[in-house]
Amino acid sequence: MPDFIKKYLDQFKEFWGSLEKSQKTRFYITSAIVVIAVSISIIILARPQRVTLFTSSDVKQIGEMVSILNENGIWNEAANNGTSIIIDKKDNNKAQIVLAQAGYPREGFTFADAISSIGLLTTQQDKEHIWEHQKKSDLEAKLKMLDNIDEAAVTLAVPEKWIFLNASNEQPRPTAYVMVRPTQKLTQAQVQGIVMLVSRSVENLDPKDVTVVDNNSNILNPSYPDESINAANSQEELRRKKEIEFQQKVMDYFGAGQSDNFDTLTVVANVTLDFDKVKSQIKKITNPEGMDGGAVISSSISEETVKNGSNGGEPGLGTNPGGTNAPTYQTGDNSASEYSNIHEEINYGYDEMLSEHEKATGKMIPEESGLALTFWYGRRVTDDSRLSDEFINDVRTALSTATGIPARNISVNKYKLAPMETIEETTADRIRELIDNYGFFALMLLLIIGMLIVGIPRRKEKTEEHVVVQTAGGPRFVIPEEEPVPEIELEERSEIKKQIEKFVKQKPDAVAQLLRNWLSDEWDD
Repeated sequence: MPDFIKKYLDQFKEFWGSLEKSQKTRFYITSAIVVIAVSISIIILARPQRVTLFTSSDVKQIGEMVSILNENGIWNEAANNGTSIIIDKKDNNKAQIVLAQAGYPREGFTFADAISSIGLLTTQQDKEHIWEHQKKSDLEAKLKMLDNIDEAAVTLAVPEKWIFLNASNEQPRPTAYVMVRPTQKLTQAQVQGIVMLVSRSVENLDPKDVTVVDNNSNILNPSYPDESINAANSQEELRRKKEIEFQQKVMDYFGAGQSDNFDTLTVVANVTLDFDKVKSQIKKITNPEGMDGGAVISSSISEETVKNGSNGGEPGLGTNPGGTNAPTYQTGDNSASEYSNIHEEINYGYDEMLSEHEKATGKMIPEESGLALTFWYGRRVTDDSRLSDEFINDVRTALSTATGIPARNISVNKYKLAPMETIEETTADRIRELIDNYGFFALMLLLIIGMLIVGIPRRKEKTEEHVVVQTAGGPRFVIPEEEPVPEIELEERSEIKKQIEKFVKQKPDAVAQLLRNWLSDEWDD
């Protein structure tokens, strides 16, 4: 053993031997408290963080993954009735690499599995069930790939096809039941996306026959959504975005609400958008360019003339002259007539322009829109002297220009803020806050200080004086002047013996020196 280590050990033994029994007891208790406190703090600070590595309803796959993690010495624990695996956060990357090398997590019943399941003795009905199972597994894998879906299960009910039609001459339609475990609340559009994904993946599956529920048995698509409802949702979303845009414009105009004229401001916009669909068609006819009239496309002239034509007689039958009642045919006289008719037909061509106009939807209706602006003062700005009527009118005009809303539809007000409520913090509250923030560290510091004060008694260092003794004819001794030795009481021999032993134990050098002096005196005699 090296000398310096032996020296320190001897000093420690001397120090330990100088302690009384009560001091040793206090040292043991203080050391135990410090060790326990330090251990608890280390456990709290170094406590491992747990994360969920994988969650699946396939308990068999969970068991296989747990075995692989155990073989590689990665701590893990099954949770949620064996459907989840929990590991330390520091082992997350290592666990994923180990499981990926082993081919986990599995994607379910894949296409390759379906092919390998079909053999020579597989019937057509069995093949259909195999492909149906493969399609179900494929849908589950696709749904799990979505960021907002943690777990998914699909159940397909595909009826068998019959060669005989039923009374309604319709084949029974397939249905689908989808259970999802979302990571967050799904919107109606996201649920509709799940419905369309499943319906488009199964032959003859109507979206109306797809039922989507969450892990709490809540139906997410109680009825097939109407297009008008989706349109209304989109219109409301667009209107809300327009309102936020106007509010942001106002805040930008005032520099994010910071001014010397007021403390703060609030703005609320009410925007009305026009979603009416209007489609018009206009046909415009104009003269050809450079012409005062239409261009002649075709023309024709027809002339009809009759000369020396005889006049016709009275049509029908008339009575014969002479008083006879015999019927005769009437004939015209021999006078001549003349007839002339000219007909001219000309076709003109013009420039025609056909235009269709459709009004843009979602355009703001300024007359029906409004804006409310409120200035608040009373804290940093103590009064409303700077919020004059002229200032408010200027603000109203500026906002009308920036937003397009008429100035008469913009309301500008000023209100005083309520005085801030002064909450007096009590001494108990301050002490509680200090304990919450620094209690643990203060306890550790007090324990360490207590250990140093109680367990390690301090002794005053004294300057060691030496007395040189020269014996006659003998050697020269240097006797250090030690602390005064307590007087030896002669009442009981046992007590004297204890004090002598204690003195020898505490001052072995002084005792040795004293023995040398005694031997020297005897030698001189």
